[in-house]
Amino acid sequence: MKHLFTTSLLFIFLVQFAAAAEADCRGYTDSFDVRVLDAKLRPVDGALVQVKFDRGASFGEQYFTTEPMPTDENGTRHYTLANQGTETRKIDCTIWINTSIGTAKATQTIEADAHGSPVDLALNVYPIRMQVNDQHGRPLANATATVADATKITDEYGRVDFFAPPGLVGYLVSYYKGKQGGNILVTNDTEYEVVLQKHSISIDAVDDQGLPVDATLTIFGQTLTMAGGHYETGDVFGDTVVANLSYMGIDQEITMFPAMENESIVAFDTHPPTIESLSTTTIGKRPRLTISVADNGEYASGIDVNSIRISYRILPADGIPQWTSATTFVAGVDSFVSDFPEMEAGKIIEFKIEVRDSTGNIVTRTGKFVTEEEGDGGETPPPAGEIDQQIPLFYIAIGVILIIVVFYIVKHIRSPDGSEVKKQNI
Repeated sequence: MKHLFTTSLLFIFLVQFAAAAEADCRGYTDSFDVRVLDAKLRPVDGALVQVKFDRGASFGEQYFTTEPMPTDENGTRHYTLANQGTETRKIDCTIWINTSIGTAKATQTIEADAHGSPVDLALNVYPIRMQVNDQHGRPLANATATVADATKITDEYGRVDFFAPPGLVGYLVSYYKGKQGGNILVTNDTEYEVVLQKHSISIDAVDDQGLPVDATLTIFGQTLTMAGGHYETGDVFGDTVVANLSYMGIDQEITMFPAMENESIVAFDTHPPTIESLSTTTIGKRPRLTISVADNGEYASGIDVNSIRISYRILPADGIPQWTSATTFVAGVDSFVSDFPEMEAGKIIEFKIEVRDSTGNIVTRTGKFVTEEEGDGGETPPPAGEIDQQIPLFYIAIGVILIIVVFYIVKHIRSPDGSEVKKQNI
């Protein structure tokens, strides 16, 4: 009986102790600093820190996760967590702390109100001291540098500090009207110089005929109109320049590498191709239409050979004649042939031609021709007023012979002194 009484007291004590422990966690307010250290246990500024904890709400998600926030120059980030203390369930007293720089990550858990401050987390990262200069070794202050997802501004001496994990780490530095990127090999504490060379660039916007156009230019974060189709500047830093040009609904992006090529001509093909000639012939009883096209201009984009469309209909016809696509194929450079079905001579064929260049400019032509016997046909008749003036070679030869004969006769019927030669009887 005595043992039963002792056991009961022990059970009641344990229950009350557990209830007290749970009550201590419920509705807690915990305040602490998180300190992030590098591979040599030195403070890391700019590391991203997140904290997850049981918020103690009676409804909604059980856990709350803070937004990633960077550590200060001392490598610390302060947190104050308030648990709401719900009565509907047991409170999870665990607090999860995560930190990262690039691919380097670290995690640690603590119990609410049962830890010291600061709470230290170590990342496998090393410091990078970046020095940004121009090609003459002069430091560039206020340059923007990005390393391992962190972006900072160089100081008056052109310096900026980062932390990064071992391996190849990408960087991007931009200054005024240029930018430069690359990789830094990190194996330990690292010093790295970035040299931004100063260049001049010029951009010209022209149409397919080579004439300047007032295109809209977006470059170095600003948008402007290219007066006279020209833009130039002598204040470009870095090895890459990206620009966007727009004209008459056509957009083009260019990338320039000023150290290798600092001039760029951007052409906008605004003129459609031309249909230079049409001719017809008959193969068997199949009419054939031959089309010669051209996309003229110094910067013309060229004929899109897949764009040519030829349709036709036969006149007259009962009701409304239906347009039908003709079989068309490439016959040569900018030359196309379209074959029609077999039909008797004397049929009137009305046709439509559509050709585009590679930019999408389109030319159309309509016309008619009459089917003839095999072998007939030829060039489409020239405009009124144009007459063929060619003289057959046969008549030219006869004319030359007649001139020679006349010259011979005149030469032999006069004496050397110009008097007429007397005839002699034989």
